[in-house]
Amino acid sequence: MTDYKVLFTGSVCSGKTTAIRSLSDIETVDTDARVSDSAIRRKKKTTIAMDYGVLDLSDSARLHLYGTPGQERFKFMWEVMMSDLVHDAEGLVLLVDNTRNDPFKDIRFYVEEFRDFIVRRRLIIAVTHSDEKAEPDHDYYMQELKAMGLFTTVIFIDARDPSSVLKIVKELVGHREKDIAWSELEQRLAVNSTMPQANGEGDSSAIEVDEEVTLLEAAMNTRGITGAIHLGADRKVLSSNVSSKQNKELLRSMINLVTALEAKASFLGHIDDLVLYGPQQETLSVFVEEEQALGLCSHKDLSINVVKQQAVDLLQWSRR
Repeated sequence: MTDYKVLFTGSVCSGKTTAIRSLSDIETVDTDARVSDSAIRRKKKTTIAMDYGVLDLSDSARLHLYGTPGQERFKFMWEVMMSDLVHDAEGLVLLVDNTRNDPFKDIRFYVEEFRDFIVRRRLIIAVTHSDEKAEPDHDYYMQELKAMGLFTTVIFIDARDPSSVLKIVKELVGHREKDIAWSELEQRLAVNSTMPQANGEGDSSAIEVDEEVTLLEAAMNTRGITGAIHLGADRKVLSSNVSSKQNKELLRSMINLVTALEAKASFLGHIDDLVLYGPQQETLSVFVEEEQALGLCSHKDLSINVVKQQAVDLLQWSRR
């Protein structure tokens, strides 16, 4: 029996767990926990350690499917998996959520984080949720990736559909396993599909979206965040639940300061964030984009990396 391995990674809600479930012949092993951070706007559960499944390709070949947790705070698991579990993997599948405001920001982040791992392995970028948001399209991805110096395969998939996810497997091992009966394999996997059925049965979405959860409510779902303020492109307040008038004004001033610093020190390039930290008080952090800005108040013992990750996810999914 020839055993192959593949590692799936990507941001929260990109479809890693769903894709593995779509392909696996066994009941997948996962370590889901209830969301306790900003991702609650998009889903109720998230992977905190890893996902694992197995796909029998033929009588003589098997594919082991591994999925990383999406959040950077579980980065230690990425390192454990790369060094031990999947050090001999065929490739890395980077799932990219097309509904994110800047999918290429995710690509740059994960490619950098897994750079050493993909040097000697195939990298496949699998774009998900294009049924919800068609742009960027395939041509645009290829154009942007070329500009980034990435020459790789881009496949648009529906993570709920086994036949769609199977395209990734064909790319990875199809050239090495010539006797796989792909049509039979596709039919066998069809029973695993969570695609909506004509009679209304089935899971219509891999993401459990709660439309009632606002950006500020999602921010407050992270333990240690005590207040948030959301500003538009004109830097007018769109919404705020910062109770302290002083903190609210400080956050607005910090956002204006970022603009001033960029003008005075253009050699620094774009400034993404600015943090005001005091050991005896709350930490004030601002995260600035051209179209919007987010300010967060947090307890002084909450890691800045955690605060930054929550802000990045909130802004990436913000509908402004």
